[in-house]
Amino acid sequence: MHVDVITEPAMLDALRDDWDRLYARDPEAQFFLSWTWLSKYLRIFDGSWFILAARQGGPGAPYVGLMPLRLRTRMNKKNGLLFNEINMAGNYAADYTGALCAPKTAIKAMQAFARHLMGMGWTRIHLENVRMSRTRLRAFLDAFPNDILALREFSRVNKPDNVDNCRCFAAALPDSFEVYLDKVLSTNNRQKLKRFLRKVDAGELRITHADASTFQRDSELLFDFWRQRWGARKGARLQSILGHNRLVLRNNFEAGTLFLPVLWQGDRPLGALATFVDPVKKAMLFYIAGRDETVTSIPVGLILHGHSIRHGIENGFATYDFLRGDEPYKLAFGVTESRIDCAMIYTRSGRNIGDRLDPRSLDAMYVEVNASHEQGHLARAESGYRQILATNPMHGRTLYGLGQLVSAKGDHREARDLYARLVGVAPNASKVWFRLGAELQALEAHAEAVDAFRKSLALNDEFGAAQFSLAKSLAALERAGEAIEVLEDLARRRERAPGDALAIKGKAMLERLRQNQASYIMLKPQRKAAQRPAIPAL
Repeated sequence: MHVDVITEPAMLDALRDDWDRLYARDPEAQFFLSWTWLSKYLRIFDGSWFILAARQGGPGAPYVGLMPLRLRTRMNKKNGLLFNEINMAGNYAADYTGALCAPKTAIKAMQAFARHLMGMGWTRIHLENVRMSRTRLRAFLDAFPNDILALREFSRVNKPDNVDNCRCFAAALPDSFEVYLDKVLSTNNRQKLKRFLRKVDAGELRITHADASTFQRDSELLFDFWRQRWGARKGARLQSILGHNRLVLRNNFEAGTLFLPVLWQGDRPLGALATFVDPVKKAMLFYIAGRDETVTSIPVGLILHGHSIRHGIENGFATYDFLRGDEPYKLAFGVTESRIDCAMIYTRSGRNIGDRLDPRSLDAMYVEVNASHEQGHLARAESGYRQILATNPMHGRTLYGLGQLVSAKGDHREARDLYARLVGVAPNASKVWFRLGAELQALEAHAEAVDAFRKSLALNDEFGAAQFSLAKSLAALERAGEAIEVLEDLARRRERAPGDALAIKGKAMLERLRQNQASYIMLKPQRKAAQRPAIPAL
């Protein structure tokens, strides 16, 4: 079985037919693996997501397995060691993750995915919130060699409220809401829900559904209520969580896969609930809710969930999924339990497999390393730069950054070599030629420095620092006349900024060169006169 790697948006779009076909056929498929949900969510992470696509035939054969993943770059702050992590693509928003497979070839596809991953550079694979049969999961895990890799399984118990997020609950929906009330719910819950839904039906309470004209208002009501309940606990992460959820709800509303009822008492909103709807798997998945915490006499959550379940049954849905977490209130809705898995595969060495970085991650790694450089963590930054260059010796920004770093340390020979390599990558970058010239000048290779500075100025004739440095190297080569011409041009260009530091330095050098030249002219005839032989007396 062959595995292709899908990394570009156009390649992703071309997957649509295979994706939808596999989603419909796979009994283990769930909403967070649907094209509708995941294709838009992936685009948030352009540049880091990738999809392993398994096929049995040659190029163009239909895919029999898809595993959406995401690449992440990390740095060990203690030693500057860079490494890659692989996450499930839906992490941070999806309650469930996994892979799509044609049922008859699922085991072979999962084994092929593992073999392909073994050929990549990574230190950890996070299997977070994986909803997959034990058969498929074991086929995937057993394909990794135990001699270099280890597996660690995790619990996901939320300590503040003791909620186990690996436990999941869902209610199977019968053909009618009356059957659900009479045969699924307990007597107490049935009576309570009936009583309050009658109030809704009678108009004492009312429920609206978000549409194009109310979505913005209704979603913000939900988030305001949610913030009141959870904002203090989320702390500094609150705004990023809200921003992320706003995007997720917006994407699903536009795709027609969001059900968002709001409960009102008159004109006062009491609560709102957002549920994803999956028309293929006939499932509703409760995602997020918020309610007015000051209202204690009305069971807002019970009413909204009951209303949503009634809506689901009336529209032919088969499952109402409460997703992760064993919060006690879920048990009131006639649910059954399932579990998801959280684990990590990691290298025993703590380094990437084969000590190689994933080439796709180098730009992200550079950002991390350069931040360390700017913050003054020079040893860490140098280690990071060198690791990137070990994977791609021609990574332009890294050549530039390491060149700056070693130059500041006084290693002008290595800096010269780095910039000489960099001009091959960026021959039209004036600043790179200037940097090369500066290192040559520091090594007193002035003739070569002159050439580099002239190339820099050919690309940007307004580059004052290159003009000044060119004049310095010309003067060092005793080509004072050329140096004076360069400095005079610099003075003309900077005459509108007389207080400019470069203009002041250039003017001082120009005056020295002119004085030296004048002294040379004055001394030159005197030396010739002294050498003339005396005329004999007559």
